[in-house]
Amino acid sequence: MPAFKPSETDRRRVMMLVVCGIARDKIAEHLRISKSTLYRHFSDELDNGSDIATAAVAGSLYQNAVDGTVSAQIFWMKTIARWGEKDSGDAGFATPEDAGSKEAAVSDREVARRIAFLLDRAARTDETGG
Repeated sequence: MPAFKPSETDRRRVMMLVVCGIARDKIAEHLRISKSTLYRHFSDELDNGSDIATAAVAGSLYQNAVDGTVSAQIFWMKTIARWGEKDSGDAGFATPEDAGSKEAAVSDREVARRIAFLLDRAARTDETGG
């Protein structure tokens, strides 16, 4: 049997299956390859597929919010900016404790670095037609 060589179609298919949450053993079955071959040839898609998709959705959400979609603006302000509604009716900011959220284990700088990395990777993928 000849050695497996992944095509760009295979890469896109694996990326979509990862994004949709399909189990890795099922992805390997779909491609008719072993799990070890899947890991060897598609490690980038397996490791980063969900992050790239999340970055794309976040970018779309941001653009919708900027363009004036009220529900996107409200969602953004409550989740990203941590705005909240207080029971007393006072307008103002809710603290993370008021909103029931926990402090992130990752610094803001690290989050920004990761987002920049993912956006750069997505841009390079678009430029190469991949």
